[in-house]
Amino acid sequence: MPTVVRKDLDNTSAILTVVVNRDELKPKLDAELKKFRQRAAIKGFRHGQAPMDFVKRMYGTAIFVDIFNDMISKELFDYIKESKLNILGQPLPTEDQEKYAFKISDPEPEYAIHYEVGFTPSFELVGLDKNETFERLTVANLDELAEEDLQYARRRMGKTSNSEEQIQDNDIIKIAARELESADGSPKEGGLETTMTFHLKSVVDEGFKTELLAKKQGDTVRFNARTVEKQAEDKMYRKYILSLEDDDDREVDDWFEGAIEDVSRVEDAELDETFYEGYFGSGVSNREEAIEQIKKGIAQFYETRSNALLMRNFRERLLERNRVELPDHFLQRWLSSSNEGALSAESIAREYPGFAENLRWTMVRDRVKEQFNIEVTEEDVVNEYANRVRNYFRMDLPDNILTSSIERLMKDEKEVEKTRENLETDKLFQVIRTLVTLTDKPVPSEKFHKILETVTRKAQIEQSEGALFSE
Repeated sequence: MPTVVRKDLDNTSAILTVVVNRDELKPKLDAELKKFRQRAAIKGFRHGQAPMDFVKRMYGTAIFVDIFNDMISKELFDYIKESKLNILGQPLPTEDQEKYAFKISDPEPEYAIHYEVGFTPSFELVGLDKNETFERLTVANLDELAEEDLQYARRRMGKTSNSEEQIQDNDIIKIAARELESADGSPKEGGLETTMTFHLKSVVDEGFKTELLAKKQGDTVRFNARTVEKQAEDKMYRKYILSLEDDDDREVDDWFEGAIEDVSRVEDAELDETFYEGYFGSGVSNREEAIEQIKKGIAQFYETRSNALLMRNFRERLLERNRVELPDHFLQRWLSSSNEGALSAESIAREYPGFAENLRWTMVRDRVKEQFNIEVTEEDVVNEYANRVRNYFRMDLPDNILTSSIERLMKDEKEVEKTRENLETDKLFQVIRTLVTLTDKPVPSEKFHKILETVTRKAQIEQSEGALFSE
């Protein structure tokens, strides 16, 4: 029988040498050649009667390679299985592997094929106990946000009318604007003529805002269109302020002049039965109930994002406490091989740290799942889709309609897999939060959003760093 010899390179990689000698190989070759001769239809010879020398000369090398590879593969993977090696990627022939001619008429006395393998060393999961403390962000100004949302609701449900009076802070103005040569110049010949609409509350140019508040419908204004609102990207400015099509690449100066065509004024809706029913539906009949309903929605909004931030903190802490050693050299070789040389050594070196960190998290995550019996069942997935369907229709559905809707949605295999991953993350989160110590940290909503924005940007960068190897 072939033999396997193991030589450890370090804690995470080894060379496995599979040795096959001629006496083990020849009987298998002879038997396969005989079977091939019997069943092959070779032109010029009666079925199964081609001379063996002819069969060897024409087909011997291919048969030799197939038999040899089968023997090597079986022995290699039997050894890996019996040794309980948790290998990463696939075994790779070593870079200094001797090349053999595989002559069927004269096999070598012995063949030694060397494979480099990378594997995960065993590790004990740490960092999941009450000594580990985490801060969970909560929003401190919930009452203030609820009041703002109620005011927004009143404005949204209010009546809009045209005003010929002096412009007020909450008005929406429409300007028939034309492009100027410069700030103090005349209208540009062939320049852009467009209608610009601004909500006074969105105007960040304080000088222009002050000027507008002293104007009324029919008055003329001169202004720098680029500085009126916060439109950092040129593409957004051209689309939403200048109203240019995406394929319109003409050069447009920033200064415009025009008459105020229209002033729209929104009167806040009264807090009455019509407003409550129209905005909230049933269950709200007064201001206090409206505020409580709004607060529930806001709290849920922030809780979802707070939990996402907390889950990221869980991940970072677990990775910090469980620094799983990886076979870096082997994995970089494997990444190059699996991409068939399409990626340069420089690309792999640049992208590898992000790939390695994601791989470590997968290992830690799998260990948590195994240790705490976390599993997403088919029933879990179906129930999740059932909840989505019910939430979409916001009503109880007949069983047959619910079932058919679920079946239709679950035909999208990628979406089902994404749903399964999300459910697994939710279960993982719920388990971890019961094992560690959590303390709430109230912060103003503005600070909450800045933290969320920073973390999101960091996550996007990390994701892009390993994008080449995401599959």
